[in-house]
Amino acid sequence: MWESLSFGATLVMRSEDDLSALSTASNLTCTPTALSLLGDPNQYPQLKVVAVAGEACPVALKDLWAPRVKLFNLYGPSECAIMTHGSRLSLTESIAIGSVLPNVHCYVLDDTLRQVPFGILGEFYLSGICVSPGYINLPEMTEERFLVDPFGHGRMYKTGDLGRLLPNGQFEIAGRQDSQVKLKGYRIELDEVANAMMQHPSVKSAAAIVKDKTHLVGYFTPAHVNVDALRQCVADQLPVYMVPAVWVGLDDMPQNSNGKIDVKVLQSMDVSVDVETLETDVELKMATVWANVLGVNVSEIGRQSSFFALGGDSLSVVRVIAACKAMGLALSGGQMTKEMLLWRVAKAVSTHRQVDWPSAMAPESTKVSVEAEWPHVVNWSNSAIYPVTPLQAGMLYATINNRRSYVLQNAVHLADALEAAKFEAGFKALVQQHDILRTTFLTTSTGMYQVIRPDIQELEVPTVAVASLADFLEDDLARGFYTTDKFFVRLTIVNTDKGHFGVLTIHHCLYDGWSMTMFWNDFADLLDGKPLTERPSFRHVVDYIQAQDTRAAEEFWRSYLNGVVVTSLETNGIPRNCLADSSDKPLSIDTTACLSSLSEAAQTLRVTVAELVKFAWAATVRKYTRQNDVVFGQVVANRDIPVHDVDRILGPLVSTVPCRVQFDDTLSVTAMLEGIRLERGAVSSHSHASLIDIKRWNGIEGDLFDSLLVYQNVPTASSKVRSVDQPSKTFSTDHTLEIIVTPAAAGLSCCA
Repeated sequence: MWESLSFGATLVMRSEDDLSALSTASNLTCTPTALSLLGDPNQYPQLKVVAVAGEACPVALKDLWAPRVKLFNLYGPSECAIMTHGSRLSLTESIAIGSVLPNVHCYVLDDTLRQVPFGILGEFYLSGICVSPGYINLPEMTEERFLVDPFGHGRMYKTGDLGRLLPNGQFEIAGRQDSQVKLKGYRIELDEVANAMMQHPSVKSAAAIVKDKTHLVGYFTPAHVNVDALRQCVADQLPVYMVPAVWVGLDDMPQNSNGKIDVKVLQSMDVSVDVETLETDVELKMATVWANVLGVNVSEIGRQSSFFALGGDSLSVVRVIAACKAMGLALSGGQMTKEMLLWRVAKAVSTHRQVDWPSAMAPESTKVSVEAEWPHVVNWSNSAIYPVTPLQAGMLYATINNRRSYVLQNAVHLADALEAAKFEAGFKALVQQHDILRTTFLTTSTGMYQVIRPDIQELEVPTVAVASLADFLEDDLARGFYTTDKFFVRLTIVNTDKGHFGVLTIHHCLYDGWSMTMFWNDFADLLDGKPLTERPSFRHVVDYIQAQDTRAAEEFWRSYLNGVVVTSLETNGIPRNCLADSSDKPLSIDTTACLSSLSEAAQTLRVTVAELVKFAWAATVRKYTRQNDVVFGQVVANRDIPVHDVDRILGPLVSTVPCRVQFDDTLSVTAMLEGIRLERGAVSSHSHASLIDIKRWNGIEGDLFDSLLVYQNVPTASSKVRSVDQPSKTFSTDHTLEIIVTPAAAGLSCCA
């Protein structure tokens, strides 16, 4: 009314069923739902300006009306003003509500009232002279929604609307806070589902609700829209868990008195759920495995279910592979990553077979020649000799130059001498049980070898008395390890004035993060009097690596790194060991608050949190090197290689290989993440190649990269054996910067 009076225009208040006045109207303000009922804009030749408000404007509606009228998208809650934001919509730009009007402040905040970065989802809070005093006779609601403005503009109103602040200063609405629901453990934005449905060219209006807390229902008009095409349209935009299980076509969408979709009417409608039928025995087995690993009901998994959309990650991939092997199904991590959908994974499994790799044990002639050079290191008559893996070779070269390299120390508090004796007995039992712990390393004129001792007769566990544990740890680290040492793991009982400690010192040639979890779990079982756990030998991994086709690996890495430019942080002003302080402690960053958001974002994008972290680090390297084509090191777990019970093997399965990310500003973040996801399987298939070989194949003499990213997603270790909180000394790195990211129940830990 005010607008009409201000400009001397004629105001028409139409009745509910009378649209005849629109034939002469020049300006129209209504909800998007009401506008969608008007049909073809060409029926209203006098309309020049149309403003929609009260609901999110669908893309299809914008595309229909924007070419024919000046179409505006308005936003403003009644508690502040009927309009606080406004933007003219065009065909070429995404839908936004524009920037704020003068005297209005709009903040996008998280649950702790902290401002979120550009493009990150948060809740809108409004402040300024537009904010009303509150609700009449509703003091509790007023206190809940009208808050003190922490940024210095009096009071602010909590709108309940979710959205983003874009880099261009425009605001974008994503839905209502109260339209977010939890279904089967996943957070679903109902408005986002409805907006995805509106992308179908034949859909005029759409809504999504959750029925009976069990399934998602999509409503749409007109009723004759092809449901299969609509389902595919939504599936192309959203993760599987946000695709409705039930579809209901209506001739007309019910509206309330405000012209908005009447959700209560939709909730009252009777609907039935169509459950996807698993068609083959392999699909049923795969669904059972997924359900057990991910903790979901098998009845909720269909043929089109995506493993990563259901919450899968790199750790659960390994568990799925192990469970499949137990059921007689052979599967690789590359297949899981590439196929994703259950029916595709099942199809790949049905044609995949387990391979028995030939033994890589060195021939007797090699054993004789090594024994001739090192006659007194081991009892050669009962020992086994194998080539070292590329990872072990690299670490041994570093150890030859620096005894401290790749050494891990764990100090465990012991109550008394009796517990120390039990600890020593448990350690010796573990070393006798697992041949990787009885392995030593030799350098010879013909190369490097790992030699497996037959027993622990020469294993000693000394007891020392020192002034402090810290002093012992420093001396022990200086001792380190060296080729020809009898064992590359040792236990020392350390007595100090402050108590007794068992210090485990182990070289990285014997373990990885996954292995240490198994080591301490087995140790805890021994201390509890449980029998020793049987585990496959690490020599099976050596067999697999030695059997791989070097030519195929060379061809892959030549193609992967074709045209690459060396990426160096150091040459761009970041010095080597830039984060090391005087106490040599790593820099730790606690990102607990954002872990749940990262997990939800990963599920929505159909990738893992590890791939999000990888992309974030690539973007960081890009910023500091000013290169669009960046390379950094990545550590691959290799717990999905085709080796029997590989997830139960104690040993250093990890490998370090290049990760290349080529930024293209014409591609969306989603598209780039999809590229990272798809290449994961191919990289894993050739991750057994050494960095030395990879550089040689590509004609690179120096460093290819000087930053290393480690995403350390490993099983949880037993809490029975806890390490003392000491300034941990692990292994030295040859990189300018090393980032270790560890997900846990408490959050995402970043250590540099």
